[in-house]
Amino acid sequence: MSATVDEVAIRRLAGLANVISALLAAIPILQPESRADALQTCASMAADVADELDDMTRTAP
Repeated sequence: MSATVDEVAIRRLAGLANVISALLAAIPILQPESRADALQTCASMAADVADELDDMTRTAP
């Protein structure tokens, strides 16, 4: 990977990873009926991050 990787996109993905981390950390204190939705949200966001990282690696010089 070179320095031409979009730094704004990397920072945005890092921010999303932080949100995922915070939500995962909060799951034990959530109401039991909210936990499944929170886990699904984390999974969806993590998949989006993974897809974008995969795209970046394919287009990186």
